[in-house]
Amino acid sequence: MKKFFRAILPNLSIALQLALLTLVILDQFNPRLGLLSGTPFVLMFAAALICAIVTAVLLYSDWRRSGEDDYY
Repeated sequence: MKKFFRAILPNLSIALQLALLTLVILDQFNPRLGLLSGTPFVLMFAAALICAIVTAVLLYSDWRRSGEDDYY
């Protein structure tokens, strides 16, 4: 199950971020739609935030577990 999350979460995070970016751009062109003021936007934003944080934690734990000292 852990391997499943490591494979799916980064892709899901990217897809959600692109969807949010699309909503922001569409709302700039036509503010009457109110795409950024509804409940679906808030839920999508929360899901994207949670996916991004969990992805970062998984990547950081893998990096710490591997013992690499690359700080770029």
